[in-house]
Amino acid sequence: MKFTLHYDGPLPSSGNKHKNAVKWEIRSKLHPQLVDLWVSHPALRAVEDNRHFPKSGGATLTQAHHLYPGPVNAPITGPLPLGYRGREPYSQPEPRELLDLCEAIEKHGAWFRPLVRDSYALHCGMKVRFLRKEPPGKVYQGGDIDGRIKTLVDALTMPRHIEQVLDRTSSEASPIYCLLEDDSLVSGFEVESERLLGDQDNAADWVKLIIEVDVRVRQATIYNQSFIG
Repeated sequence: MKFTLHYDGPLPSSGNKHKNAVKWEIRSKLHPQLVDLWVSHPALRAVEDNRHFPKSGGATLTQAHHLYPGPVNAPITGPLPLGYRGREPYSQPEPRELLDLCEAIEKHGAWFRPLVRDSYALHCGMKVRFLRKEPPGKVYQGGDIDGRIKTLVDALTMPRHIEQVLDRTSSEASPIYCLLEDDSLVSGFEVESERLLGDQDNAADWVKLIIEVDVRVRQATIYNQSFIG
């Protein structure tokens, strides 16, 4: 599954003393883009519809054909009794504990909803088009480019430490949407640097970023198949 995020604003090196405020600002600007993605992307709408999975015992997937959407008859759950002619299952399985694979995660008093997360066995690659106020050949401007990319990755991820949480007004029902549960789920990164034209009144660390995200599955399963393709 592929999609594109964008960011315009300051991007200092990860060593900058104001880095936590900048990371929170980037996270806040990306939040509405990710909310829109969850609402508008067909694959993520399917993920929402099938977000619960039994904690034990496994499950089977029942789907309608894409050309003929509509109610799907429940599967037969056991051998048919003699004379059974109906289409509904004659018995129901024992109730089991369900996992919410999309559940919000609490971190230091704030709630987050990452897209790329371990519960779906996902990882992702990213390609960043990095426009900044230097010619493409100069990779040092207001801090090394690796440090600035580290700031970006941290902003795309749920905060790890309590001092990184600057707003606790989110809730389990209304979390902050972010890209990554953990930065270890980034499996590839490519940066293309170009000169930022215009905007001469902005700070030296001002950037325009186009972030192409490629979400991939580590192991294909019935509950993460919507992310394939």
